[in-house]
Amino acid sequence: MTRSFYLYFKEIFHKPTRQEWDILKLAEPRFEKEYIFSIFLTHFIVYSLLLVPPFFEIRWDILPYLLGITIIRFVLLLQFYTKSIPLEKVIYVSGLFADGLVYLVFLKGIQHFPTLGNFYLLNSYLMSFIIPILLYSTRLKPMGCVISALYLSFFHISYNLQLPSEIANTTSFFSQYFLLFVYLGSGLLGVVFVLNKRKDTADMYSLSEERRFMLQELQLAKRVQDALFPGNIKIPNLTFTFYRKSPNVIGGDFFDFVQLREGNVGVFLTDVAGHGISSAMVASIMKVLVSTIPYRFKTAPAKLMDYLDDRLANDLDKYHASAIYLFFDFIEKKLIIGNAGHPYLILAKKGEEFTELETQGAILGFNIKIPPISEKTLPIAKGDRFFIYTDGLIESMDHEGNSLGTEGLLALLNRHRNSDNVKELENNLLFELKTKFGLDTFSDDTMFLILEVEE
Repeated sequence: MTRSFYLYFKEIFHKPTRQEWDILKLAEPRFEKEYIFSIFLTHFIVYSLLLVPPFFEIRWDILPYLLGITIIRFVLLLQFYTKSIPLEKVIYVSGLFADGLVYLVFLKGIQHFPTLGNFYLLNSYLMSFIIPILLYSTRLKPMGCVISALYLSFFHISYNLQLPSEIANTTSFFSQYFLLFVYLGSGLLGVVFVLNKRKDTADMYSLSEERRFMLQELQLAKRVQDALFPGNIKIPNLTFTFYRKSPNVIGGDFFDFVQLREGNVGVFLTDVAGHGISSAMVASIMKVLVSTIPYRFKTAPAKLMDYLDDRLANDLDKYHASAIYLFFDFIEKKLIIGNAGHPYLILAKKGEEFTELETQGAILGFNIKIPPISEKTLPIAKGDRFFIYTDGLIESMDHEGNSLGTEGLLALLNRHRNSDNVKELENNLLFELKTKFGLDTFSDDTMFLILEVEE
């Protein structure tokens, strides 16, 4: 515990570096404004003296002093905007004169009503001077609290030296001067506040700079990742549209087309576990792996998935991913599917409802191959539609805490299965997801791809 306090005070009392000085200079005007506005508003508290004993008996005598305080504080407020004189000097001079006028008011009070009760009552009022002392801690100047404590201590000594003799002779030294300890203690406490604020200000600025740098890096990474996705390309015999959303700017959901000879095409979609930069990098690596994989694997989804499983397990042993690969063979009019732990393919033959196609396959990266990745083959014809997606779509919660789920997704697709084209189908899905289900923003990386056979 003692060592913790030592380290804490050592940290806040350290001499600022040049970079920290520059940061404090930038932040200083905002804190000066905060102090000036605070002291201007709080000085109106002194008008409450007109209503409390013994001052209400001499309220017309002390009112000019209180108005003088208001004028001084108003000049300080005005000076913040004009800055014709160095602001720091005006702050200290205005504090000196304003607090001096308050002490003159208290001196008038005790001299007009020199009773022991009033002496202790006024001392309790004078305790409130810790407020202007501590208000200096809203600035970034540690000496402000000390200067305020010192001149208030001077005023208090002068006040006690001018006490009526009947009061001075009947009260103890401690009762007369204990407020000096209060003022000086408040000044030291204010210094700690200021030094702590300076440290926090420098730390927050550094963190904000780091955050700004990271956001710039993320935006750059997003542009790079966006460039990896298929753009407005023409895929023979297929029309497609896709939607993707990541709460972390970039994410691990990715898809790509693998264009093959004879006009055939493969469609690869993966969902790398995790979020953010690391999963996005693994997804990019998987794009490279799929692009450079031997040709014989590109026409055999099960072999392609086995290859990716081995590479992830051996080269990136801390990451795993689900994936699905569709190989469209337009020569033989068939589709071969390989699924590695990914949500099932949803398909609709022309004029029919959307249904799930169950497939077997273990998630990639663990090299367990249980269950083994098995291929499924089905015929294709013009107008057939296929929907593949990542689980963020069905796991996201609406405002009532209900997830869409697979059944909800199937029902949603079938409500809009008569959409004229895949783009219209996408728009209808998104509209209902955002309005009826409240899924305006998805909590997880989310992607779906809609495909339709043209020929």
